[in-house]
Amino acid sequence: MQESACLSILLYGGIVCASEMSEPERVSHFITPYLPQLSGLMTYYASDLTICEALLKLFRDYAERYLAMLDRDQCISLFTSSASLLKHYSEQHCKNRVIHKRSEALEGEFEEEQSYQDILCAIQLLIHLGTKDFTDLCNSSKGVETGQITDLIFFGLQQILPLMTQGLLQYPTLCQMYFSLVGFMVETYPEKLCALPFELFSSLLDSLLFGMSHSDSLVSKSSLQGLASLAKEHLKTHALASHLATKGDIIENCSQRLIQEVIFKPIIWDRLEPSGMALLPLAAIDVQKFIGLVSIISQQLGSDDKQQRMHQAFERLIKPQVLAKVAAEGREGRMVRIQFKNNFDAFVRDIHSFLIVK
Repeated sequence: MQESACLSILLYGGIVCASEMSEPERVSHFITPYLPQLSGLMTYYASDLTICEALLKLFRDYAERYLAMLDRDQCISLFTSSASLLKHYSEQHCKNRVIHKRSEALEGEFEEEQSYQDILCAIQLLIHLGTKDFTDLCNSSKGVETGQITDLIFFGLQQILPLMTQGLLQYPTLCQMYFSLVGFMVETYPEKLCALPFELFSSLLDSLLFGMSHSDSLVSKSSLQGLASLAKEHLKTHALASHLATKGDIIENCSQRLIQEVIFKPIIWDRLEPSGMALLPLAAIDVQKFIGLVSIISQQLGSDDKQQRMHQAFERLIKPQVLAKVAAEGREGRMVRIQFKNNFDAFVRDIHSFLIVK
């Protein structure tokens, strides 16, 4: 039975990947009625990783290739079937899964990364489900609400997150895709992240803080953009108030790690602009606390001359009258960001002249 099921899934996958078709919309008309049944196979064969991976790959490929051609009803069918698929998959394969350390040999590394293709397919499927075109189509005419889609994606992240922290961030492709998803969701729906239970919020925030100093510039930029969106959301709506009641130093910790692990390091040059755009709203949330943090960081430099130069550099960068307008919309907000971007560039060059150059 398992061989027959696997063969059937692969045949459907072949249809989805068919190329040079004169009327490609015929594929979506054919596939849509079978999506619930295909998703239902996960309930029967959830313990078989080969079938799970084949199903995830089928749904991922279908979403990737035909999303632009789907109508509202077809989008809703894809969403509901994908939701069922991902929930049954995560129950079986995202709990208590053993993650092996990456091999030192390049060949072994590739083989090991291939063994986690099911997780990669799940992440890629979540990315496709989060696209604006898909959410807009599902949400039209009282279909699936955007909130349901984002809830599913954050549910998926919640299931995958422990696996990523156990060691899958060692694998470049998985790492890039994971941070692409996390960065996109935080940047697009920061209010959703702020409303998550504290434990999940804290884990996702830790992911962003880890990613911003990653050697891969794509990972770091996704993380920094997500961090900036989170800070801007709190600046506008005080969305982090409940989490700050649980752990009051969240903003200071983000600012300190951004300064010490990114801005003060040589890696800053391939992520200069997103670093500045993340620091700007973090500093604006509470200017006085930020100034106090700068004093603490400066004291760690040891030399009185370096401390003085650090204070002077931050004084030129952190201007309360400018930070007070960070949350402004329209032209005023754009002008503040442009001014800070230029000031931040000069600030980094200044501090690196005595922090990095000996």
